[in-house]
Amino acid sequence: MTQVKKQKSLKLSVKENKLCVNYAQLKLTIKEYKKKLELLQEEVANLFDEKKINILFIQDDKQLGYIQKITRNMKRFDSTQFKSDNPVVYEKYLTELNTVEYKPMFEVSNEQ
Repeated sequence: MTQVKKQKSLKLSVKENKLCVNYAQLKLTIKEYKKKLELLQEEVANLFDEKKINILFIQDDKQLGYIQKITRNMKRFDSTQFKSDNPVVYEKYLTELNTVEYKPMFEVSNEQ
């Protein structure tokens, strides 16, 4: 794991630190669950294909439910093709977009 760089920064209050730690932990947890969900989704898709049905009824000790396979047809603008066919027009309509990301990083602390 990359070491967290020790840089000069403003001292956070206990409340601010807790807010940031909660944010970082939640963001990293969501990232981990997204990976797990992708793997499970592949297996569930295979199950739908094997069973040749579009709804699976499921249950555990406390709840009943289902997973439904919904296929949608959509149209999407092919910007790659448009760019190769009309590069001048493509460039004319490009707009700059600025984004901000708050990327958390944790490592095991040796300080107690």
